Amino acid sequence: MKRIAALLMAVCLLAGCSGSAGQGLAQLPSAPAAPAAETLRVSCDAPDPSALRTALTRYGEEQDVTIEWVEDAASADLALLTSLPEGDGWLDLAAQPSLSAAVSRAGADTAGPVTALPLGRSLYAYWVNTDLLSALLGDTALADLQNASWNEWRNFVLSVTGWMVGPTTIPLTLNGNTYAMPAERTDATANLDGVFAIPGAEPVSAWAGPLYTSALLAAGGNYNTDALTGPVSGVYTALTLELQNTAGSTDRTFADAVNAMAGGEALFCRGTLADLTAVLGVDGVQALSPVPVKCYFVNSDLSTQEYNLTGLMDYPALACAGYLAIPAGSANTAGAASAILWLYSSAEGSHVLTDELLLLTPWNTASDATAQGAQQIRIISTGILPEVALTDAQNASLARAGADLTGTDPASFTAWTRRVFLDAALPALTG
Repeated sequence: MKRIAALLMAVCLLAGCSGSAGQGLAQLPSAPAAPAAETLRVSCDAPDPSALRTALTRYGEEQDVTIEWVEDAASADLALLTSLPEGDGWLDLAAQPSLSAAVSRAGADTAGPVTALPLGRSLYAYWVNTDLLSALLGDTALADLQNASWNEWRNFVLSVTGWMVGPTTIPLTLNGNTYAMPAERTDATANLDGVFAIPGAEPVSAWAGPLYTSALLAAGGNYNTDALTGPVSGVYTALTLELQNTAGSTDRTFADAVNAMAGGEALFCRGTLADLTAVLGVDGVQALSPVPVKCYFVNSDLSTQEYNLTGLMDYPALACAGYLAIPAGSANTAGAASAILWLYSSAEGSHVLTDELLLLTPWNTASDATAQGAQQIRIISTGILPEVALTDAQNASLARAGADLTGTDPASFTAWTRRVFLDAALPALTG
């Protein structure tokens, strides 16, 4: 187990931009034991499986608590959320005596109500089937793909799609270095059917959240139409590249998309390492590598001197894997608090977060017991893009914009399609 210092070392136009994500307070007392026959009603807006669902499932197993999954957060004792809650329908966790230490451990700002605590953070990227990439381009291609320019990235994606139609050794360039795909398919590439596997059946996980981090960072905190139109248009270009080069249906669940990538049907699936781990298990993600989500930005899209195009293109985001919140109408606030405390303060809970889900905890510890865990720590210590957290309403609007785009024939993407997407996405980010 390692504690990570200088967590948010984002790569900037100027040298050495960094920040701290909290001081990592001393270990809290063990969580109170839950009654053996207790039932906890839990809502979750994340796919099944996901890091959020896995964490609470493990709590129930370890503490002999029956988890009753419900659809409506208002009727739940505990809500698991993919984005920050809004409105008056949530308890102030800082005002709950049993949770005050957990709120402090999370480094939460108590100047106002604390309506949710983070489960932990995780790298958000395109995750690539490393063996499949090596079969296409050789063992040295990964680093060059991670550092490829937009034009190199786009050409690579289109070249792979063309290669699947008819293998060709026409060279391509990544990070200035020349590569060529093999002249014919091999056993390793036999199942390859598309570049991306897209979980369009679960639009919030596919089309919202940390996907927009690089665009919001490009705007430099100026969340207005003038500053965001160019960057969000760059996100649109990235999404349409995905949709035009997709393996199979875009109507997959997240688990289906992840398994398609892991099984060699696609090269990439986009998401957090923690959620992929919930699907594939710790052993299953060891064969994967992150490639930053690349959006088409140009210098005129930048409204900040803090980030440059290379930093926004070449570094993955560090995203929150979800939030724990207690609805105001919870009939079992003590049980909900017990679940949060078990994750935040018990050795078993810490093991679930760091070793079973490969999360970076809110108090900045992470597991380096596996190659993937050690790689994540190394990447975080080198450079990431800090997620700009969005609210539930913002994510819902962005998800609708993405779902509409997914429902459009990729062959008919036009300037009008781009305008429709911008008209839907920009109000969610500027309002």
